[in-house]
Amino acid sequence: MDDSQAVQLDARGRELINRHTEWWRRKASLLTFVQGAPLGDLWLPLADGTLAGDDREVSPDVLDLHRLAGATQLPGPLGTYGDLFRVADPYGRVPWVEAILGTPIHATIRGGSMRTSAFISAWSEWNREPHHWNAAWADVLAQLTDMLVERSNGRYAVVQPTMRGPADLAEAVLGPALMCLSMYDDPDVLDHFLDQATDVFLRMLALFQSRIPRIDGGMLSPFGIWAPGAVVRTQCDATAFLSAAQYRRWFLPRDLRICGSVDCSFIHLHSCSLHTVDVLLAQPLPHAIQITLESEPKGPSLQQLQPIFRRILEVKPLLIEGKLDADQVAWLQEHLPAGGLAITARETAW
Repeated sequence: MDDSQAVQLDARGRELINRHTEWWRRKASLLTFVQGAPLGDLWLPLADGTLAGDDREVSPDVLDLHRLAGATQLPGPLGTYGDLFRVADPYGRVPWVEAILGTPIHATIRGGSMRTSAFISAWSEWNREPHHWNAAWADVLAQLTDMLVERSNGRYAVVQPTMRGPADLAEAVLGPALMCLSMYDDPDVLDHFLDQATDVFLRMLALFQSRIPRIDGGMLSPFGIWAPGAVVRTQCDATAFLSAAQYRRWFLPRDLRICGSVDCSFIHLHSCSLHTVDVLLAQPLPHAIQITLESEPKGPSLQQLQPIFRRILEVKPLLIEGKLDADQVAWLQEHLPAGGLAITARETAW
């Protein structure tokens, strides 16, 4: 990175840096209303100049990186919206770590997503591959990151793409059956696999973070919140079919290793699967928790979630994100402590 890639802050940006610093200390709150819509059809520009119109398998060589990187921005200060900074990730639809681990990637165009399919049905299949690092996918990530940084001209911050977390990586590679049965049938092998998957996550994180400019000594999280130092987002969606005890034994140590590799850390959860919260509150890491709200009637109501939100805010900063109207935001602000509370309210659900 050269000096031309330095990110400039205007008065609003500097005020937000101070606010975000205080948020991490649980001494300030953040609020942002955004236009949010379901993902819709998947935009998948191909290297031959066309757009994918049908579902297909995706490999690194089929992607048009120039179109994915977007237009070059006019130089200017880092953009903001509400109490957040403007960010962009390297094509977040790609499940990058799963791809680098060797998982086949399938694009469902009308479904609006890229899906993985477990490709290991027995441990002997995994052990035949000694390295588990798909260099072609890693090279594409590096190229796309460099292009985003260059084209941003400081108007947005390039942030970590979605990298899942150890539990989700295990489910993607092994499938839930082999993953769960191995806790009992092959615990040593599963332990080794989780260490390998965590190694790949951290190697990819280092590759990415070495290529983006710092902002006032810190970095932007994928949520648009500035952190005073390096920052990471991990997640454990696969705990939906695990007990809290299973998460504590198998996956928490790896999430803690990821969170401990940086200065500030988030873990992403869903409001319908918060049984691991007390496990996460029992130690200093992760530094903050982000919860995506599942819309009723599928998910619990805000009234049901309020005691859990309060417990979190007694210990860590909390970001609540999802479909919320102004009245619901006002209710949360009235019934939760302000210090450490961040709300990103979307007009429509994902």
